[in-house]
Amino acid sequence: MATLTVFMPNFNHATYLPQAIEAVLGQSRQPDEFLILDDCSTDKSAEIIESYARRYPVIRFLRRTTNQGAVASINELLAAAKGDYVYGAAADDYVLPGMIELAMAAAERYPQAGIVFGKMTMVNAAGTKLRDIPAPEWPTTCYVSPRQFLDEYLERQPPYASLSGATVYRRDRLAEVGGFRGELGHWSDTFAIRAIALRYGAAYVPQSLMAWRKVPGSLSNSAQQTLRKSLRIIDRAASLMRSQDFVDRFPETHVRRWRRGYRRAALLLYFRSRLASPWRRLTKKVA
Repeated sequence: MATLTVFMPNFNHATYLPQAIEAVLGQSRQPDEFLILDDCSTDKSAEIIESYARRYPVIRFLRRTTNQGAVASINELLAAAKGDYVYGAAADDYVLPGMIELAMAAAERYPQAGIVFGKMTMVNAAGTKLRDIPAPEWPTTCYVSPRQFLDEYLERQPPYASLSGATVYRRDRLAEVGGFRGELGHWSDTFAIRAIALRYGAAYVPQSLMAWRKVPGSLSNSAQQTLRKSLRIIDRAASLMRSQDFVDRFPETHVRRWRRGYRRAALLLYFRSRLASPWRRLTKKVA
């Protein structure tokens, strides 16, 4: 039976940590190890993690004395992981019941797949469902070839689409693509997913595997608020796709279309936010 490491980086998410940790511990199939790293939080995060680590031997608590950021935390956790597969659980999100059992059944059925992924559900800060995140309409659990992943998913979804929160990685395939690259910021996991699946294919589970909490201040939300940073990440990702290491995975026509579409989307988001700000100030004054 394949083994699974669940890893969870945390920084100042004491409000959501208990739910995130208990969602993993309450799975019908337990992870083989559960690594939690606290990146020098200033709230009560460390106390919360320690309380769970004392009660559950499956948890290994890693604690930093200086803050080094999300991507550095993730890569430290990956270096410590021992499972055949790894799953990154966010401290402000939570996995849904049956997630590990469903994902690992697919991984064991399709060991050639570099990743296993499924749908996500967006919730608000209180955990109320907002909507399901779109995913390909493959009706049953299946293996998706690299060509299918490109044609039936990447080419049909918006350029910024990512189901990273509902993705389990084969650890050796993730290491092969360089793990999560710090220069790509919030897009580091999405790049890894695409680079792996475009070489080894993916196993797809048609259920929603996790709840993504839409809150201000997350890694992706913070990056999207800064146009210049977003454009730099897009250009770095496109250059990496065209590099000697990855040019055989990413067709040039796809790279051009992806870069153009993502830059357009980033610019549109920026200008919409700029137009909305004066309106919000005006309506606040009127109120």
